[in-house]
Amino acid sequence: MKKFTAVLFMLFVIHTAMAQNSIVKGTVTDTLNHVQLEHAVVSVLHAKDSILYKFQRTNEKGHFEIKDLKPGKYLVMINYPKFADYVESITLADSVVHNLGAVKLTQKSRLLQEVVIKQQVAAIRFKGDTTEFNADSFKTAANANVEDLLRILPGISVDNKGQVTAMGQKVKKVLVDGEEFFGDDPTLVTKNLRADMVDKVQVFDKNSDQADFTGVDDGEKSKTINITLKADKKKGYFGRVNAGGGTDGYFDTQLMFNLFKNKQKFAVYGIAGNTNKVGLNWEEREKFGQGAADNVSYDEMSGYYEYSGNGNDGFGGWEGQFDGQGFPLTQNGGVHYEDKWNADKQRANVNLKAMRLGVEQWSNSMRQQVLNNSVQYSNDSSTSRNVANKVRGDGMYEWKIDSFSTVKLNVQAGRENSTTFSNSHGTVMNDLGELLNESTNKTSGSGQKDMFGTNLLWKQKFKKKGRTISLNLAQNYDKNNRDGFQLSRADVYSNGALDTTMLVDQHKINNGESMNVSGNATYTEPLGKYSLLQFSYGLIVNNNHSGRNSFNIDGSGKYSMLDSLYSNDFTFSVLTNTGGLAYNFNKKKIRFNIGVSVGQSNQTQENKFANTVWKRNFVNWNPRLRFTYTLGQQRRISVYYNGNTNQPSINQLQPLVTNDNQINVYVGNPNLKPSFYNYLSATYSDYKVLTDRNIWLSLNYNTTFNDFSSSSITDAGGRTKTMTVNTNGNERYSYYYGLSWKVKPLGVSIGVDGNGGLSKRMNFVNGEENKSRTFNASNSLAFWKYKEKVINSRISFGAEYNSSVSSIQTAVKTTYWTYNINGDVTVYLPGKFEIWNGLEYFIRPKTAFFPANDMPIWGAALTKKFGKKDVFSVKAAVEDILGKRVGLDRNMNANTVYQNTYGIIGRYAMLSFIWNFNKFGAGTAAAK
Repeated sequence: MKKFTAVLFMLFVIHTAMAQNSIVKGTVTDTLNHVQLEHAVVSVLHAKDSILYKFQRTNEKGHFEIKDLKPGKYLVMINYPKFADYVESITLADSVVHNLGAVKLTQKSRLLQEVVIKQQVAAIRFKGDTTEFNADSFKTAANANVEDLLRILPGISVDNKGQVTAMGQKVKKVLVDGEEFFGDDPTLVTKNLRADMVDKVQVFDKNSDQADFTGVDDGEKSKTINITLKADKKKGYFGRVNAGGGTDGYFDTQLMFNLFKNKQKFAVYGIAGNTNKVGLNWEEREKFGQGAADNVSYDEMSGYYEYSGNGNDGFGGWEGQFDGQGFPLTQNGGVHYEDKWNADKQRANVNLKAMRLGVEQWSNSMRQQVLNNSVQYSNDSSTSRNVANKVRGDGMYEWKIDSFSTVKLNVQAGRENSTTFSNSHGTVMNDLGELLNESTNKTSGSGQKDMFGTNLLWKQKFKKKGRTISLNLAQNYDKNNRDGFQLSRADVYSNGALDTTMLVDQHKINNGESMNVSGNATYTEPLGKYSLLQFSYGLIVNNNHSGRNSFNIDGSGKYSMLDSLYSNDFTFSVLTNTGGLAYNFNKKKIRFNIGVSVGQSNQTQENKFANTVWKRNFVNWNPRLRFTYTLGQQRRISVYYNGNTNQPSINQLQPLVTNDNQINVYVGNPNLKPSFYNYLSATYSDYKVLTDRNIWLSLNYNTTFNDFSSSSITDAGGRTKTMTVNTNGNERYSYYYGLSWKVKPLGVSIGVDGNGGLSKRMNFVNGEENKSRTFNASNSLAFWKYKEKVINSRISFGAEYNSSVSSIQTAVKTTYWTYNINGDVTVYLPGKFEIWNGLEYFIRPKTAFFPANDMPIWGAALTKKFGKKDVFSVKAAVEDILGKRVGLDRNMNANTVYQNTYGIIGRYAMLSFIWNFNKFGAGTAAAK
């Protein structure tokens, strides 16, 4: 393995060192005084687009010599303070020395005629709170996709699952020209749109539609990337067909077709495979909610109720998604259409998607739980088989009635049918190796979920600039029915002998239904030229129903005996009135926003099964502040604060009595108080054009008063009873930094980034207060280089440190390091051959609790391209050549550390045929 890593690194270094030997040189002098000009900037730009290629400053004798230039057409531009810029076109052949001789600059004061200067386009620009990358300034290989482009943008990373992270935050949406493309799956954009079609990549925190309209921050933020396409790429079509078959039954088939005609866009895709490549993760919950009325809490940030619980509905808890664990089989397809007409006053888009996803899984987890009087060790194993069939559609229509008034309607609907099966076995032992309990649990179930939502937004401007009014009406409906069986057994031991046996053999029928209707009105009034006030009012009505019937088996073998203890019938309703006030200031280098909203909510819950009614009234506060100061054209600093009140969920206050898990039981706490969450963040960004140097730095702090924490009682038999309690002292300090620059003589880019933090968490263990301190730090160093038709390479080295200690037993301290090496090299050979080698090497040393685990994952591929512009390819690839890939996660939380090992796709070989086709413009084909 070490030899392979060394070969990979040497390959990278060798190709990094390769350089063209053309040279441009000369001497810069003053026309009037005939003296050499020291420190004049000499830039070499690409003639076709004026993008900076290389630059140098003159020495004390005014001399410059720029080496290692490729053959081609260039512009040489020379700049010196108080002198007119000098520009000359040159053409370089291979291995030549182009001597400009004595270049004489003229002082601007003596200049008698206009000098036209062609400026380069900045690779990165900051526009307000948006970071904008000029895509053509970052070179990618032919037929590269958007994901390949994002990987080389500073501050942005893409993991092996396609998850995009920007400036340390996960990207939730990837838009195309400001519109959703196939809804909410970013990978359908990043893996299927071509990089050479992209004009700009914009990274920003997306506001709500109302906030975008008023210009006043309302606290709703989601990290978003917007891909803007080049104008000449919006006429024609493009697509990709990938058909591959491999060993051990693996296959991967993908089709994407896009048609652009003026302002119309049509796209269709289809995926069938079992290799976990793309299109396996839908996020309906962000739009529709989860629909379990017994687990609900209010989120002042969004103005909606969120449903939560213990993560188990009695049927395995599967949400119909694939998270990279297990063995998936998917058939997935969709259609997208959008259009603008009537001079762009009206526009619409529609997305339709359907998917069948099956996942088989096995896992084994080890857990160490530090108690005040002992340490317990758990070992759990499970297998599962899950299948989901989903259909979903969403549409948007917007009408700009005139220059002052706009109406926008969003509609979405979906249905999901699923079946689940799981079988688990678990043991708990003490620190002497004695068995405390052993449990088995088998569940099977089927269900159907229906969802429907609408959102209507009316926006009205007035003649007075800054005066606006907007009205938003929304409705969301969610219905969920589940039917399944549970067969479980738990044996509890005392002093090595069986003490208690608990059995469950039941048929369970769950149903939930929720309807949320809300309205919000917002008015803004300008206060002078640079500031304005915003007033808002919102009304939310939330009605929910949740029921569960549990049936025991009767004498005839049928499940007909209702178990009243584990059955319930709840209705839950909430009425909320919210008012808000905000102030916004925007002048030159300063942007400032401060606001607060206050909500009064009334909750009523009725347990029809027990004939009890429970009521609760509370107030929610949501202060927020954002300040941005522009230090320079490409440099800024910003500070953000947000605070919000969180109410305990019904499950935390008055949970259902369940027997889903007899070893870990959850009970309610009706005395819980609301918590108040504070989040403070400061960020700094700086970009230098000529040196391609980029800096991002983020420092964050959050703390919560009356936070929701846990109080657990674990008996001698390893059974744990947990209740939510209020605590103070929970806080986290965290950071993220990123730095990248380019070593222009070598054509190599270097990036350094890292993140980490210190967390303090309070909880109670067997009645004793426990303070857990967790520290983590992760850092990486990366090098990457792209030289057209020669090499495309990237290699990175990373290390992460984790440490955790609990006050109840300071002698039990968990610390561990993990290391990783990632290499990715593509070498372009004669005859249109390409060789790719990729390495992911994870090193996890042994700890007092975790065993050692080194995992070198090596993949290789040989590609042959055919046809004009290389539109056809045949690819032979092998994944996990060494057969070392293992699914493994390590983590720590409060007084618990655990490791989970799970099934994951391993070694296979595959032969694929790929066709990249496109035709842009008026009958002009391009397959770049």
